[in-house]
Amino acid sequence: MATLSALCVRKACHRLVLSLALGGFTGVSAQAAERAPTEEDYFAHVPVVLTASRLDQPLNEAPGAITVIDRHTIRLSGARTLVEVMRLVPGYLAGGWNGANPLASYHIPIDDYGTRNLVLIDGRSVYATSYLGDTHRGMMDVMLEDIERIEVLRGANSAAYGANAMFGVINIITRHSADTVGGELSVSTGDNGIRDRRARIGVGDETASFRLSIGEQRDSGYLNAYDDRRLGQVNLRADFQPTLSDDVMVAMGVSYLDGGEGYSATDQGHPFHTVHTRDTHWQGEWRRQLNERDELKVSANYMEDRLVDVAEVPGLPGVIMDYSGKGRRTNLEVQHKATLSSQVRAVVGAGHKEEKARSYPLYATHDWRSFRESRVFGTVEWRATPQWLINTGVFVGQHSRVGTYTVPRFMVNWMPSAEHTVRVGVTESIRAPNLSELDGDVRIYSPTGVLLAQEFGATGRVKPEELRSTEIGYVGRFPNQSLTLDARLYHERMDKIIKVSRYDNPVTGLNTRDYVNLTGLTMVGLEYQLRWKPFSNTELWLNQSYADLKWDDARLDDRDERRPPKHATLIGVFQRLPGDWQLSVIHERLGGMTFRDNRDWMPFSHRTDVRLAYPFRIGTSKAEAAFTVQSVEGDRPFFLVRRNFELTRKSFLTLRVEM
Repeated sequence: MATLSALCVRKACHRLVLSLALGGFTGVSAQAAERAPTEEDYFAHVPVVLTASRLDQPLNEAPGAITVIDRHTIRLSGARTLVEVMRLVPGYLAGGWNGANPLASYHIPIDDYGTRNLVLIDGRSVYATSYLGDTHRGMMDVMLEDIERIEVLRGANSAAYGANAMFGVINIITRHSADTVGGELSVSTGDNGIRDRRARIGVGDETASFRLSIGEQRDSGYLNAYDDRRLGQVNLRADFQPTLSDDVMVAMGVSYLDGGEGYSATDQGHPFHTVHTRDTHWQGEWRRQLNERDELKVSANYMEDRLVDVAEVPGLPGVIMDYSGKGRRTNLEVQHKATLSSQVRAVVGAGHKEEKARSYPLYATHDWRSFRESRVFGTVEWRATPQWLINTGVFVGQHSRVGTYTVPRFMVNWMPSAEHTVRVGVTESIRAPNLSELDGDVRIYSPTGVLLAQEFGATGRVKPEELRSTEIGYVGRFPNQSLTLDARLYHERMDKIIKVSRYDNPVTGLNTRDYVNLTGLTMVGLEYQLRWKPFSNTELWLNQSYADLKWDDARLDDRDERRPPKHATLIGVFQRLPGDWQLSVIHERLGGMTFRDNRDWMPFSHRTDVRLAYPFRIGTSKAEAAFTVQSVEGDRPFFLVRRNFELTRKSFLTLRVEM
């Protein structure tokens, strides 16, 4: 998707529609498209998004609630990680079982590994294969400075992307390499061990361009936790335009993470140790513009994740806990966007992927454990009248381990005027079991080879989780007040939730755990995002969400199992001061919640981040110095409250120079 983000605006006029789709605005001239979008553009025109249905659509016509965050806002937020950026999206929470493993997801307590949340980087899924099918490590593959924009669909979207797009889709679109010709250096230093550095170099022109980005981040994680983090990243992107109708993008990269793990030096289940991970990926994408509105796209990508997680059990010399392994994913997809008439557009496609993992500690075999999935999908958009837009979609997947599944979507948008849209519809989604849930077999042996325990013994009988989401949405623009409002009222019914259950394994003769479909839940909620620009140099953001969750199993309700906050509020103020100084203040308030159960109940909390930045020049180079303080109020309990984990106040200085 990102190959169109900048290059298309340089092509012939018949390419303008798609260039604006990824540029984020409609209704502007080609000259306006070539300049950087301004805040006035945002409020004067409707952003065009691609994530909801794979069709480029104005935000108010999309079949789902979408938040768009551009690179300017990412910088103003003062965020160091993608997880911190996601706090700007209603319903999304930042979490992580320790500071070395930050993650974000919609309804995150129900999804504290990100397994039910699809994360795409330029169309490539970052779903890890080797362990729990998590997405948080893959989210570290991209550097914030390389991101052009992020589109976040809040809610189910398996009808467009298949299994695992259950709670939402985070679609990260990186900058076209032709837009990053030149160099950039940045460094950050502060308390809590913050030491960040990054370098970027770009060369080329409109027909061929290249970007190389190298970076490293260090910090000390949570207070009272053993979770120091060192993250290294290397990313390369190349873009080619062999003809006016063709675009080719090639990207590759590797990221390394060394992170502290464990609860204490004497904890037999989780002793202190360091975990090492390495993610490697490459991807290629070819797009051909068939005519003014139709397009053919072919994409392929490969990802390999490696994990080294070894610790000696305290008090038991020679007994090792080992969760090491490696996983691989290969994916191929073909997609065709077509205009069938003046009222009907469609996108159809097919694809195939293979996921496999090899780990003797996790699967009790040296063989690869794997599954394959073939898929077909399609979306039809019918403009029945100028005021009524109907969007239907369906995804059919053939999973080699759990069989065939079909997930549909039906959404109706009523637009009584150009400024107001009411959206009503139903979407179904699933999450397929990951390889650990299908084949996990974790055993602990003595130094002499005697089987001491079996932590997991998956039988492979687990079925996909299912979600049915009904929603009513509203998108309103008030140009005279420079204000936009996006609201979503939803009812979600989730069945066949995968949880852990104990049983006596007849093969090993030990009591162990299996993954089974145990229960269901119902969640109802309301969320909205308001953007207001009362003055030319002032922009205000207000996000609020209200949610109520009820488990079918009353015992889970009694112990507050994985309870999201009933209410959450985020207020952002972005103010340009005299002398080109820029002030950002982001205040977040969360109701009581728990990531696990009532033993780690987190009471009502609030957090304020402040960033003050000043742009200047060093010769002909642009530069910026910024001072950021996160959690101005101080430390607060977080995640494992019973172990005294706390998010600590952090302050750091950032210097960036563009050459």
